[in-house]
Amino acid sequence: MRRFNHSFFFLCTLLLMTGCKEEFPVYSTFCDQNSTVFPDCLHYTVFDVKDKKALEASFGIDNSEQCAYRVELIKYHVGSCNNPVVKSMGSDFNGYVRIEIKKGFKCYYKIQSDYKDDVNAAFDRVLKRVKIDVNQEKKIN
Repeated sequence: MRRFNHSFFFLCTLLLMTGCKEEFPVYSTFCDQNSTVFPDCLHYTVFDVKDKKALEASFGIDNSEQCAYRVELIKYHVGSCNNPVVKSMGSDFNGYVRIEIKKGFKCYYKIQSDYKDDVNAAFDRVLKRVKIDVNQEKKIN
């Protein structure tokens, strides 16, 4: 009986600790399926210095203000929702983090992940996937 209690306690603790981690997928795509190459230059239109540095590190390209390819970061948090269906059922997420590369007003590449409570975890997931996409593109070309 004592062994059962110890095992039960350990299992409950493990479930509590692993149950809090957000596990949202990351979606990325080149908007024009004919273009699968990252540009040689990027202009990061991000005001937060820490976010800008994190983006530069993930893409591996320094900021170039003369570049036609613009990187935009959106950290969207859903405000109060008055939809009765959503209120009664709850929502699966509270917002999303999206990074887009645009040339003019045309989308070139975008990547996004939703989050429930942790916007920083979503930002980290997106940055990690950017590194993967950039490395895959380098291997192909």
